[in-house]
Amino acid sequence: MRKLINIGCKVNQYEGFSLLNQLSGLENLIIVNTCCVTNEAEVKSLKKFRQAVKKYPGHIIVASGCLCQLKPEKFTNAQVLIDNVVRNRLIDKTFPEIKKSRYLLKIEDGCNRSCTFCIVSRLRRDVISKPLIQIKDEINQAISKGFKEIVLVGANIGLYDRGLAWLIQELSRIPNLPRIRLSSIEPGFITGNLINQLKKIPFCRHFHIPIQSADNRVLKAMKRQYDRFYLEKIIESITKNFSDPAIGADLIVGFPEEGEKEFLNTYNFIKENPFTHLHIFPYSPRPLTEASRLGDPIPAEEKHNRFLELKNLIDKKNFEFRKGLLNKELKVIIDRHKDNPSGLSDNYIRVTIKNCKIRDTLLNIKVTRVEQNQTLGIISNRSDDD
Repeated sequence: MRKLINIGCKVNQYEGFSLLNQLSGLENLIIVNTCCVTNEAEVKSLKKFRQAVKKYPGHIIVASGCLCQLKPEKFTNAQVLIDNVVRNRLIDKTFPEIKKSRYLLKIEDGCNRSCTFCIVSRLRRDVISKPLIQIKDEINQAISKGFKEIVLVGANIGLYDRGLAWLIQELSRIPNLPRIRLSSIEPGFITGNLINQLKKIPFCRHFHIPIQSADNRVLKAMKRQYDRFYLEKIIESITKNFSDPAIGADLIVGFPEEGEKEFLNTYNFIKENPFTHLHIFPYSPRPLTEASRLGDPIPAEEKHNRFLELKNLIDKKNFEFRKGLLNKELKVIIDRHKDNPSGLSDNYIRVTIKNCKIRDTLLNIKVTRVEQNQTLGIISNRSDDD
């Protein structure tokens, strides 16, 4: 038996799948790939690890990931402990054993920014960019395996050597390039040049931007390298250049410098701009970070209330966005088949297509109905695959 237990982001997923492939010669192998970006992720990682040790006696238990780097003493029961440096050496030039409908392609690792709340930049400090020739080889391998979408992932993809716009320009030269989706991208790297290059490829109209806050005082305390005005400008640029784009964001609620006024500034920013989805994180102090010195003064109940306010807001905005897609055609990859088959559109909408038996294929889907909790569609008469 060989099993991967993965906690965390798409970068973690890529690294976990790559380790699984690299260690393909080992049987009775359990890999627990950990995360520590939040306290919740840390608790979940430790829980999954302890469950694996108890559930799979006699198996080789491998612990890897950021929490192993931060707190190796928590994993003394692992037969093998792999820190981030060793992992990167192990999976270099190894293609991941991806068991998803989208191919995750890690183009870089590391972040040298100094955001006061972030533990990841302390654990993945060195920026390492994957060579272009290796990226192209990996894309061609993904094409040969039938993948119709490739997601570019990294600790901070905007830090890619020579620039993300340059990389996209180079990828545009690949024949039959599958559609390309960006994972999370920092606001400062969404430039006019990048947008122009994205328009030249089969790009998924989806931007996920870790803005964290839209209050200038909080942004300064976080040592983020932009302000509210800059955020407004990049959102304006996205909506000007792409029709019906999905615009998502990461937000931290309850940061030590965030009072009621600061939270309201963020809430109103989300309300006034065309966001379609949010990842909302109640603040939890992380060891080794500058912000941990500020303590955790915002009560958990208040963080939860702010979380709910933003969640209720984005639920309404997402519903309105989907209603605007009624009778339009979307490019959808069918990736779920139990009960009601569904797939994800290029602009990040999950569409249910009843009685659809096609899988892992890019289809033209016409949106026929939009409900509060689901979007329904039918296969269009058109069958182009671009």
